Amino acid sequence: MTATEHDRRAGSGQRITALGTAGSGVPTPHDGAAPADRSDVTSAESGIGSRARALLPWLGVVRPRPLPAHRTIALSAILILIGTVLTPYALDPGSASSTGLAMTWWQLAVVSGLAGVFVFHVEINSEAHTFSLSEVPLVLGLFFCQPRDIVLARLLGEALVLVLVERQTSAKLVFNLAVFFAETTGALAVFRLLGGRHDALAAEAGLVALGAAATAALLGALSVWTVIRVHGGRVDARQLVTASAVTATGNTSLALVAAVLLRADPPALAPLAVIAGVVVAGYRGYTRMAKRYAGLEMLYQFVQITSGPQRPDETLQRVQDEARRLLRADRALIALYHPGEDTPWLFQTTTGQDDDAAVSTSRDGRHTLPEQVCQEVLGAGQTLLIPRTAENAGHRAVLQQLGAQDCIAAPLVSGGRASGVIVICDRLGGVSTFDAEDARLFATLASQAAIALENGRLIDRLQEQVQAREHEAKHDALTGLPNRSLFADRLASAMPPDPLCFVGVLLMDLDGFKEVNDTLGHHIGDDLLCQVGQRVSACVAGRGTVARLGGDEFAILLPNLDDEDAAVRIAHEINDAVRAPVTLATLTMEIGASVGVAVSPQHGDDPSTLLQRADVAMYTAKRGQLGVSVYDPTADQNSQLQLQLAGELRTAIASRQIEVWYQPIARCSDGQVVAAEALVRWDHPDLGRIGPDQFVPIAERSGLIHELTVYVTDHALAQARVWRDLGMDLTVNVNLPPQVLRDLDWPAKVTALLRKHSAAPNWLTFEVTESGIMSDPENMIRMLDDMAAAGISFAIDDFGTGYSSLAYLQQLPVSKVKIDRSFVMGMVGDPANASIVRSVVDLARSLGLDVVAEGVEDQRTLDLLTSIDCGFVQGYYLSRPIPAIELTEWMTLRTSRQAASRHTVGVG
Repeated sequence: MTATEHDRRAGSGQRITALGTAGSGVPTPHDGAAPADRSDVTSAESGIGSRARALLPWLGVVRPRPLPAHRTIALSAILILIGTVLTPYALDPGSASSTGLAMTWWQLAVVSGLAGVFVFHVEINSEAHTFSLSEVPLVLGLFFCQPRDIVLARLLGEALVLVLVERQTSAKLVFNLAVFFAETTGALAVFRLLGGRHDALAAEAGLVALGAAATAALLGALSVWTVIRVHGGRVDARQLVTASAVTATGNTSLALVAAVLLRADPPALAPLAVIAGVVVAGYRGYTRMAKRYAGLEMLYQFVQITSGPQRPDETLQRVQDEARRLLRADRALIALYHPGEDTPWLFQTTTGQDDDAAVSTSRDGRHTLPEQVCQEVLGAGQTLLIPRTAENAGHRAVLQQLGAQDCIAAPLVSGGRASGVIVICDRLGGVSTFDAEDARLFATLASQAAIALENGRLIDRLQEQVQAREHEAKHDALTGLPNRSLFADRLASAMPPDPLCFVGVLLMDLDGFKEVNDTLGHHIGDDLLCQVGQRVSACVAGRGTVARLGGDEFAILLPNLDDEDAAVRIAHEINDAVRAPVTLATLTMEIGASVGVAVSPQHGDDPSTLLQRADVAMYTAKRGQLGVSVYDPTADQNSQLQLQLAGELRTAIASRQIEVWYQPIARCSDGQVVAAEALVRWDHPDLGRIGPDQFVPIAERSGLIHELTVYVTDHALAQARVWRDLGMDLTVNVNLPPQVLRDLDWPAKVTALLRKHSAAPNWLTFEVTESGIMSDPENMIRMLDDMAAAGISFAIDDFGTGYSSLAYLQQLPVSKVKIDRSFVMGMVGDPANASIVRSVVDLARSLGLDVVAEGVEDQRTLDLLTSIDCGFVQGYYLSRPIPAIELTEWMTLRTSRQAASRHTVGVG
């Protein structure tokens, strides 16, 4: 008899092997329950005996549930009743053949027992084929034994196999013997009814014997079908009938050959037995070689499949699936040890409803492998084989803990250390168990699996590094905010094709950030940027994207706005949040911000235009100190001009397009011109005359203010040299921006310029503003002291308009203060302004400082300043800023006039 056993999965999700393997409903470790007692599970072995066991795999069985004990008793009783009913027709008191050649009941019992023990198993692909000869002793008995002896011999022979070999319990033993009783009496009854004789040489003997054997096979098949249906399984009846007919025919043919030889020429059985033995031995050798070759081929396929680049989770799934396929196992487990952890993570897959399907890998908790597995596999680094026939108590405990019938465990060795264990459980088919050949194959598989898993981890680490690099490429390293590149991508994605949908872009620049950075240090500046980024992000709060574009410039993308006003409201919220007091180191200060707003589609319908116009709006806000400004097309024209000028200013300085003009400063007491302030003008070749109010701020923003200041100082000292050579004792005043004053190399640059023009230090006066000094008073005072010690003079420009510096006035190495023109121009008609000017003059005189009043535009103002003892004046009433040549001519003419009249300052 031959059969094919398939493995299925029950709908409950618990492992149920084919009838003849482990019982139904045995929980896996994931079930969290102890394994069921296998002695309480009615399986195919317990239910139907060797003939039915061989039939089952042909049937496409969906695996059954455990059979309750009372149903087992009921089925046994029905089978016994069937056999009892058939007994009167089955028991024929006839004797053996007339030749006297007959078999005793114990001889037939021995043959029956051998047929039950010596079965042949062949594994082809994912199926296990079983060859059983259970019909052979039945057919031989029909020809050579009395009916009563046949029943007795078959029951005794099978009982010995079930008890001594299969070690079945009493309930299972009774059920299986009931099956054999019904099969045997049914075959004998059919043999008698068909007129069968004991003479195997008779022409009709073969057909009658085949009918009897087929009857026994069909009764066995009926038992199979009944057991499966009672278990709740399903079976194809047509496959059942086909399998019964095929196996009955094959075994009957073999038995008839043996019977004919026994009847006609008994010595001929000897060479037949030798031939059969050689065939069996050769076939077993062939099957071993075929199995080994198939294993090597499948191992090669496993290496090919797992050697490609895969992520760890994919590798785990693939390794487990291929391990189950390669060794025909129901379950595969991989326990991986993570660095620094003593308890492994357990991953498990199990066969699916179909042969090729598999339940996806689960990772639903931590599990502890059996201690003996850890000791023998991880400790010794060896493969552990536990077959179904294991007698070792420790190994049986391992199987119980794993909820398995048999298993193989092998270490996963990577980098010279065991990183985990791979285990396969429950050999499919139920007709064989794992052996030493499987263990060697599995050990090789485990070595490759360890390499595949390590490669998977490497790929995972590489992907993590790639993701980290991608994140770094798209995010600002300091604040963690998106950078310009990512902001541009998101802006491009957010640009709507619908003109009714609004997208806002805000550009924000911090006011005074450079002063903080230069004064308190870059680490404090970095801290400020981080705090600003956090404030803006909290303010936007999921409504858009906040990015740092570089330096102290931030951008905010606001998609899906209702209108332009929504963007303006958010801009004011951001501005207020940034302006809140911030603690840097031990200082608490307020940082201003300028925010430009541009909204699509009215301000632009593409990302670059929207960004450019938000930038224009930001500079408008900065220039006007507005805080928040919305894009204005008229301002854009000016901004475009400034962008053009910024690109051309450096060339203008190098090509000496920048002109230095001078405005004279005279003493009030006698009208004598004692100094001239150097002022810049730009004679642009295309745009004409450009005033300093247009290009000096550009120089400050672009960093060209240093070059421009050096250029003006150089020209001023050169002109001072010319005037001195002409006998004009004039001092030149140069405006010194705070950015330049913070340059530690500035004193050396000034010294070099003085040396270049053979000029004395007292020829030069630098004008500094209150706000410039107060941005960093300690460092500024130190710088001024060093330069004053070299003989250079300093004047405070626009006194009274910046921060209050009265507390520092005595500490500053200044010789003059210049009263801002806004006070001087209004002092004639405004007593308050006149009072301020008088107070400044009195204060300066008490401190020993000279006072220069700017903005003198009429005689009445000059007379009033003279009356309060103001030292010097400067303004349009004296002279507008003019080129050096014109100022030289003006002073020559003025000197000749003063020689004629010493009483009037006059208008030049």
